[in-house]
Amino acid sequence: MKKQKAMKVHNQISKKFLAVLPLLAVFAIVGVVASKTTPVGAQQDPVQAKVEALTKKLQDAIAGAQQNGEFTTNEFGERVYAGATAERMKKLHNDVSNEIRDLQARPEAERAVTINRINDWNDRFLYKVSDQPRQEVQYARKIGGIQNFKKDGVEVYFSQDYAYQVDVATGKVLDAYIRPKEVGEPKEFMDMTPRYDAAQLEQMAKDVIAAQDLGVDLDKLELERGQKVGTYFFTWHGEGGKSLQVAFTQGGQLIGYTNAGFFDNL
Repeated sequence: MKKQKAMKVHNQISKKFLAVLPLLAVFAIVGVVASKTTPVGAQQDPVQAKVEALTKKLQDAIAGAQQNGEFTTNEFGERVYAGATAERMKKLHNDVSNEIRDLQARPEAERAVTINRINDWNDRFLYKVSDQPRQEVQYARKIGGIQNFKKDGVEVYFSQDYAYQVDVATGKVLDAYIRPKEVGEPKEFMDMTPRYDAAQLEQMAKDVIAAQDLGVDLDKLELERGQKVGTYFFTWHGEGGKSLQVAFTQGGQLIGYTNAGFFDNL
């Protein structure tokens, strides 16, 4: 059961970061804004008004494409856009996503501070293997927590190979994982050289968590170990579903870190 739980966490890695990709993120970013209405006589927030207008623009375009657009059937038997319709809708999704993201974001100067904190984190915990490319970090969007734990003030950032979730109040990275790629993107860097065994990587995982200054005693948590195709996952489980997970390749490249719920000492 424990091993299945570890693999479930691993399988969720690709799913939870799809939101950083503009084409897939539009309605996740918008949330339920489009369904909300402003009470009669109330003054509408100008940002919300712009978001609603952009959302309606996208919804109208989707409705028009459904009636008059080009479609085909993919390998899963699903009806999908084709030809010029596919290109037009992809561009519109991207444009609307970017506009909404910028409307809801903190000022660029504040986000730049957070990007610097991520770069510092990368300098400490990535780049431990030769030839790993330096990551160019960009802002993606706001979110409301980590996994099943609600937390205000968390933002998503992404780079060539990784996606990050950061507590902006403290600048601490709460989640960093190899991210899924869009079609046409270069394959992510993964050093799979067999340099380390499981025991060595476990100690490296403990060192990563200790360096986060969370005030957590790992000896009081339950450790779950997982392994899959040259990658190793170490998950410490606490009360109430809290967990800390660190993942490495057998080459010693950090490919994942998640703090799910251990927020008290941020």
